[in-house]
Amino acid sequence: MPFRNLVFDFDGTLTDSKHDIAGAQVWVLNQLGVYEFQKEDMFPFVGRTLEETFSILLPTRLHNRIPQAAEMYSAYYRPRALDTTKLFPGVKETLEILFHQGRNLAVASTKKGAGIKRATDHFDITKFFVQLQGSDGIPYKPDPFIINKIIAEQNWKREETIMVGDTDKDILAGKGAGVATCGVTYGSLAADQLTQFGPDFLIDSFPQLLSIV
Repeated sequence: MPFRNLVFDFDGTLTDSKHDIAGAQVWVLNQLGVYEFQKEDMFPFVGRTLEETFSILLPTRLHNRIPQAAEMYSAYYRPRALDTTKLFPGVKETLEILFHQGRNLAVASTKKGAGIKRATDHFDITKFFVQLQGSDGIPYKPDPFIINKIIAEQNWKREETIMVGDTDKDILAGKGAGVATCGVTYGSLAADQLTQFGPDFLIDSFPQLLSIV
């Protein structure tokens, strides 16, 4: 059992939430008078912080409204967060297998903790995780703080831990925490983009994780 402990990113790794997230981002931009973006333009930003996303998408003259944009997004997104969001194929079944194998599973997400729990309850997967760690008042990935926090609180060994995610930030956070990393190619970044950041493994579907761990 080379990897006893698995840490997962959430959006883009476990859940296909890009349509709900992108729709809320486009709505905010429209409210601020920015109309040139379509929902599909938002997909590459899934997994980034709201502040980073809006700093890129809003014109410089509106950068003073980035905090307001983030608040508007949260208020709009929260009641619509699960309108079209779904688990990626094989996620629930694979988590159940890992759980029954005695693996320790955790989530490390840019999402707030309450949002993660709301989604895991909705999909009936909360029971598989020992920790649902959101970025409430802690540094965002690629800072390894969130992974180090889970490892410390769960008393895990780093050499038995792997970080699984769909963005460069997930891979870099895992490397910074001194754990193995696995990129998934069905989320925000394609295989050639993820390869640039040197993940230890790449998978094209979530169930392929079973052949790694």
